[in-house]
Amino acid sequence: MASPFQQLNVDPQLACEFLGVFARCEFALKAGGFAQGDANGVNANWDLFAQTIDGHFDPTQSDDLSHAVEYLLNHPPRKQILINNHIEWRDAAPDANLTRAERVLLMVRRVRNNLFHGGKFLAPEGAENDRDQLLVQHSLTVLRACILLSAQVTAAYEH
Repeated sequence: MASPFQQLNVDPQLACEFLGVFARCEFALKAGGFAQGDANGVNANWDLFAQTIDGHFDPTQSDDLSHAVEYLLNHPPRKQILINNHIEWRDAAPDANLTRAERVLLMVRRVRNNLFHGGKFLAPEGAENDRDQLLVQHSLTVLRACILLSAQVTAAYEH
């Protein structure tokens, strides 16, 4: 059987690192008080987290973060849709009414969804190797910066 990474348009080590950091971040959000749900299940409350950190979210704190935020917001990941039983890609910029942290973390979640749910194996989105690689790299940069903006999330992430 072929490696599951054989036709992935992202470096496998980068993909695994991103998914690992994302998963750990979701744990840290829930453990750090950014959880929503009920007796049937719980999810990380990314929107509340983004709203909470937005006042401290300063992309100019580093060139890497500034470039990452700019790229994710100006070249957002596309969204997979189904039309007449055919998978297609749609441009879907984030709502301009959201805070900057909400918009960029929404794009990070879309990168995660596209990667985790197999979208990076499908053309035409999958044919853009450099773009896919940049989306994952920049999303990882944003996640690492955002984790540090909440003491509760940082503590849970490092615990």
